This record gives sequence, structure tokens and C-alpha cells, in this order.
Amino acid sequence: MKETTYAYAVGRIRANELSLLTMLDIDQLISADSYRSAITILEEKGWLEHEAHEDLDRSFKAQELKMWHLLQEISPDTSVFDSLLVRNDFHNIKASLKSFVSAQLMGTNIHEEDHFLLPCTIDPNKIHQAIITRNYDDLPAFVSSAILATYEVLIRTADGQLADIMLDAKTMEEMKLRAAQSKSTFIEDVVEILCVSANIKIALRAAKTGKDKLFLETALISMKSLKKDSLIEATLKGNDELIHYLISTPFSGAVEAMKTSSSAFEKWCDDFLMAKLTKAKYVSLAVDPLIAYYIAKTTEIKNIRILLSCKHNHVASESIKERMRKLYV
Repeated sequence: MKETTYAYAVGRIRANELSLLTMLDIDQLISADSYRSAITILEEKGWLEHEAHEDLDRSFKAQELKMWHLLQEISPDTSVFDSLLVRNDFHNIKASLKSFVSAQLMGTNIHEEDHFLLPCTIDPNKIHQAIITRNYDDLPAFVSSAILATYEVLIRTADGQLADIMLDAKTMEEMKLRAAQSKSTFIEDVVEILCVSANIKIALRAAKTGKDKLFLETALISMKSLKKDSLIEATLKGNDELIHYLISTPFSGAVEAMKTSSSAFEKWCDDFLMAKLTKAKYVSLAVDPLIAYYIAKTTEIKNIRILLSCKHNHVASESIKERMRKLYV
């Protein structure tokens, strides 16, 4: 698709970037004297509707859908987002499968709708019905194959962790595939960072808990900037060797955060990605600003989730600041 077809879409995105929260807004929310005060500030800014605090999860989902409806309206081709959206598809597969298997084993009712994530590439209710009826003919191959492989594991072993890591690995593989199909270097770079970050998180937990090679072979995938075999070899030798290996990669900056805590490392991953997105601010005739806006908005929502949770639990302001992700604007 000719890059000039994105001129209108990028113009709309630039206008909508002005409504994204800034760090000054975040500082104001952190300085609020109570959880209720922070909610009021968000309502005054139009970020939350009045009384939305009674069901914040629904409000966060509404923010995500509002963002997605904008992107659907202005994007010449929404398939460019598929490498990001498939993460929600696999989450929805996981939620439906676990709900279905639990219902079979425990004789309970199936209630998974509240756990579905949107936006996604496949209607989650379609996935849910296919699992119940065991008829996958109308599902894409990547969905049906993931369901069949994971369902077998859950029934045969009742090992929810194994099912999770299988689906997580399939998620990353599908993200890689969709990124390559997009023909966008920017999208491929974004997915590279997301998948490498996920791999490192898995390896870090595995090194600390002494997971074996079979686990790592199942859970990890190979990326351009982080080879699977090398990561497995380092992880099997323990946490110190894993850190030593990462120093030799483009993700060496993660090491200090890893030494602090897992949450500090996850924040580093989010900030590393956000730093890479800034070049999209100087692009006007390509998909890059649309992808950046999608991630910027999801990061904003993540920050508000964390901030309000901290306020609700009376966490000190300095501790809240340490948990805030970098913003796009």
C-alpha cells in the first residue's frame, strides 16, 4: 500500500495525540490526596465518565475500544495491527479453554466473557462457541491448532502452567509472522522488542526456579536480537550466567532493572519500547504513527491502572512515581 494513503490517518492521529495524558497530568494524579481525588481529576479531564469508578475495569476497556474504533475509522488497512491484536486472541483462547475445562472437571457453569480482551482479530464468542461444540471449521488455522494442542495438554496433564507457556510461545510466533507480513520495518522492530522482552521475562523466572531444558524449549522462541539456543544455554546455568549473556545483547540495559526486581524489569521493557516509538513522531506518510498511538494509549491505560491501584492501597507517592511508565507525549 502506498505510504501516502496514510496522510489523512496520521493527521487525525496527531490531533488525537493532544488528548493523551502527559507526565504533568500523571504528576497531578500522583499528588492527589486520595484515591477519590484522583478519580475526580480523571473525570474532570474527561478520561473517566462520571461514576465510572464503580466499574473501573469496564472503563479501561471502554478506553481501549474508543482508541480502536478511531484506528478502524481512519486506517487504510487495519490488518497492520494484527501482530499486536493477536495477543488478545491468544488470551481469549486461554480464557475460554480454562473456563471450559474447569466446567467439565468441576461441573460448574462457564463464565468467561468478562475475561475476554478487545480489540482482537477473531470474535472471542466465536472462539468460545467453537470450544464448546468442538467444531473449529470456521476458525483460522492458527486459532484451531492452538486450541487443539492446548486442550490435549489440559485434559491429559491438567497442567495449566504448561498450557500457558505453550500458548504464550504460539502467541509470539504468530506475532512474528504477522509482523513479517505487514512489510513494515517499524512494526517488525516493535514486535521484536515485545517478543524479546517476553522471552527474557520467561528466562528470568526459569533461572530463578530451576526450570529444565524441555520447559525452555517449549516456552521460548528465537528472535533476531536474541537467539533461542543461546538464551536457553545461559538460563540453564543460572541467574548470573543469564545476566552475563544479556550484557552482550542489545538488551544490556535491562540488567540493572533485573537486579532490582521483576516489576522494575517489566517497567524497563515498557520504557525501552516507548523510547523506540519516538521516531514515529517525525513520520507523516506511513503506518508508524498509528502503531505508536496504539501502544501509547495502551501504556497510558496501564499507567492509570497502576496509579489508581496504588492510590486505593495508600502507596506512597514516590513509590507510585517509580512504577510509572514513560509516556509518548
